[in-house]
Amino acid sequence: MYYIVALLVIGVVGTNIVKQFIPKIPEAFILILVGILLSYTKIFNGFELEPEFFMVAIIAPLMFVDGQRQSIKKIRERFSLIFVLSVVLAAATVLIVGLMTNFIETKWTLPMAIALAAIVTPTDAVAVKSMTSGSEMPSGVGEALELESLFNDATGLVILDLALSVLGNQNLSIIGGINHFLFVAIGGILIGLIGGWLIVMLRVNLNFWVDQPEISIIPISLLTPFVIYLIAEHFGTSGILAVVATGIIHNWEANRLRLSSTRVQVSQSIIWSTISEILNSVVFLFLGIALPDVARKFFKMDNSTILLLLGLSGIIYVMMFLIRYIWAQWEHEGSAQILFGANNTKQHTFYSKVFAVSGIHGTMTLAMAFSLPKRIGGVAFPYREELIIVASIVILFSMLVSAIVLPILLPVKKEDYTAEELNHFRGKMVDFAILQIRGQIEDRSVREALTSQLLSQKGWGTAKREVVTQLYQTEMIDMKDFVSDYIHSSDVRSRYSKQTITIYEKMVDRIRTNGDKHLHNRLGKVQRKRMRRNIKHLLHEIKWHAQQDVNDQRSHYDFSPKQKRQIKHNRAKYEQFKNLSRQEMLDNWKNMQNELLDLNEEVAKQTDQKINGIMEERLRTGHGDNQSIDMVRKSMETFFNRIRRDYKQAVEVDNNLFLRAFQYEFTFVQQGVEAHKIPQALAAELYTEINDAQTLQIQRAGEMEQRSELVGISI
Repeated sequence: MYYIVALLVIGVVGTNIVKQFIPKIPEAFILILVGILLSYTKIFNGFELEPEFFMVAIIAPLMFVDGQRQSIKKIRERFSLIFVLSVVLAAATVLIVGLMTNFIETKWTLPMAIALAAIVTPTDAVAVKSMTSGSEMPSGVGEALELESLFNDATGLVILDLALSVLGNQNLSIIGGINHFLFVAIGGILIGLIGGWLIVMLRVNLNFWVDQPEISIIPISLLTPFVIYLIAEHFGTSGILAVVATGIIHNWEANRLRLSSTRVQVSQSIIWSTISEILNSVVFLFLGIALPDVARKFFKMDNSTILLLLGLSGIIYVMMFLIRYIWAQWEHEGSAQILFGANNTKQHTFYSKVFAVSGIHGTMTLAMAFSLPKRIGGVAFPYREELIIVASIVILFSMLVSAIVLPILLPVKKEDYTAEELNHFRGKMVDFAILQIRGQIEDRSVREALTSQLLSQKGWGTAKREVVTQLYQTEMIDMKDFVSDYIHSSDVRSRYSKQTITIYEKMVDRIRTNGDKHLHNRLGKVQRKRMRRNIKHLLHEIKWHAQQDVNDQRSHYDFSPKQKRQIKHNRAKYEQFKNLSRQEMLDNWKNMQNELLDLNEEVAKQTDQKINGIMEERLRTGHGDNQSIDMVRKSMETFFNRIRRDYKQAVEVDNNLFLRAFQYEFTFVQQGVEAHKIPQALAAELYTEINDAQTLQIQRAGEMEQRSELVGISI
């Protein structure tokens, strides 16, 4: 079991990585392909989907999340439409498809044909979202699909159960079937409402009476769909309807709590959102894992059977498409017109087509197919493999048609903002906060530590890595030139010895600019001047000695007057150094070291001012991507710390400084919105990021305080 879970998680993570490289292929198909690959591993070899486990572990929590997204107000307003979509339309589809299947495949009994129709009727709204991730789905059609998928799974399950009962008993009672349907459906809803209400009351009281409610409430929330589903199934009612009803009640709880117990609500929202995303991916992985075994059984059949099943699957899909289209085109119920538009209009016809094509059948269909018993009425279930194969082919037909047709019918989705815009304004927001807060911090180590942590908000995932690297190299060379010019200024030379300046300049020369390819690009302005000066001096010396050789006036070992003066000066310095005591030598070395440290602090201060000025200018001119400047700041700070021999790994930053910086970020976004420079949707995303960062920082600060208290107690 552990290996199965591990492989499924690896499959989800791998798909999430792969889809970045092939964005045009729907994620559902990538997951199915990964599932097919997993089916050839030893663990999944011969794997057969266990329907009960699948329904409890996967479908129940997903339906619970779907229920939480629906408000009681919307359910009340759209109740008649929900009933028509989930019950009437589903039941009519089962009846029509069942009768047609029985007419085409005469070997199958009517209850068997009804069972197949019940299996292929449920739709999958999650699959639709995957197929239309890059397209603009009309809001009305999208809402209709969500409302339909709320309860039509349960309708299909109840009718399937009824058909299997008839197959087992060989006894058909219309009145008994209707009574059974009502008992299962209404019973499941009642259990979900009552159980959900009791759990909500428990959670509300825990919220107000317990010191740390999240410790109790979140585990209760995670267990809720499983408990409700199992209780409903134990009493012979619909577990699916029960968990949907419970989810709706939990939506009511969230609206009631509003801004109270925000920590619990935020935590729950994040946890359930993550679980929902993972389970939705696992659903398609299971579909891919199950398909190879179905395909092997399919291709072992004779050619006539293969053609018959393919043709039957195609006819079933086309029939369901027509039923959905005709219903959407001719439905006059008020809510339907709100979602699809007025009848007899081009918009209504277009929406009807989209609704019909969007009837994708997914893993619920596959799970129901595998739930068919191997034996019924004391004998082997007749044509069980054929029913599973037809259901699988219908799933593939519906997914392929929607993947091809929907992107053609629907316009390309227009995002409120692009990823580039988000990165641009996020970068400006962080830079603004850094510039504001740096001027308020005297301690350099604290200032740099805070800057480094704030910069992490930007992230470093950039598609223009080569451009950033080139900019960094250019700006780093400019910064080295700036430092060199500063230490050779008349003011610095008047306060520091030539030896100190020379040593510091050599240190600056050693700052790497990472991978420069050309010597000219590696060397700064001052370094190139020095090289030209040295080459000129060398040429002058060669020319002078050559001239002396030609005139034969001196030996080859004579020196020029300038060389003689330099030699004399060097000898004098050596004699002076030789006569120094050990203590005097140590004092000279310490004085030079202190001068280097003082000069280093001056240069660090000047560099800060230089970089801050560059950042302010770039903010004024609208530059949001300052990653290369941030890299220069970090490189220079590393250089200064090496000279200081300051290798402290961690600096404690006051939590209030973080909160003040986050407040500056809020201010930047607010000003951008008021100036109509930042769109509302983008501002909402930035506000969310700031809130998350602020919440995380407060949480970490609280943990640090707790650790400090524990250390104090232990001491």
